[in-house]
Amino acid sequence: MAGRRRTRMLPVLAMALAASAAAARAEDAAQADPLGGLESDEDGAGWQGIRLGMSLVQAERRFSVALALRETDNTRCGRFVAGAERGGLALTVGFPSAKPGAKVETLFVRFEGYQVVATAADLVASLKARVPAARYVPDADLADRPEAEDPAPVYELPGETPAAVQIRPRDGLLFAPLTCLR
Repeated sequence: MAGRRRTRMLPVLAMALAASAAAARAEDAAQADPLGGLESDEDGAGWQGIRLGMSLVQAERRFSVALALRETDNTRCGRFVAGAERGGLALTVGFPSAKPGAKVETLFVRFEGYQVVATAADLVASLKARVPAARYVPDADLADRPEAEDPAPVYELPGETPAAVQIRPRDGLLFAPLTCLR
C-alpha cells in the first residue's frame, strides 16, 4: 500500500517542482531587465500602471492609498509631491497643484536591488529594447557630449502625450515632460 501512495505522489511532486522552476525563471527574467516596469505607448509613459497625465484620484486608486501631497521648493515641475510603494519600489508622483483633478506631471522611480547595480549602459540598452523609438536629447549646454558620457541621459518617448525619461544610474528614473528635464 505504501508503494502505491509513493507512485501517486511522484506526479504531484514533479508538477510542483516544475511550477517552482518556472516561477524562478520568470523572476530571473524580470530581474534581468532593470526597466521591466517601464510602460510607454501612444497613451503616454509611466511605471507599472502609474502614468504621467493620470489624475490625483486615479493615482490614489492605482496605489490603493490616499496620497498626502506636500509642497516642494525649487522644482520646475511637480511642485506638489507624494510618495507611495508600487511593486516593491518607492515611487514619487508630482503634481502642478494639490487639487483632486490635478494630473501627474512627474514620476520618480527609486531603484532597488539589482537595478542599483545596473550600469548606465545596461539601463540605456533596456530602455532602447523596450522603446526602440526613444530619442536621446542632449543637454543644450553640453551638446557636444556623446550620449554614452552623459551621466543622466534624457530620452524623449514617442506618443500622443509628449513625455521624456531621465535615467539616473544607481538612483532611479524620472518621467516628466521634456521641458521639465532639459
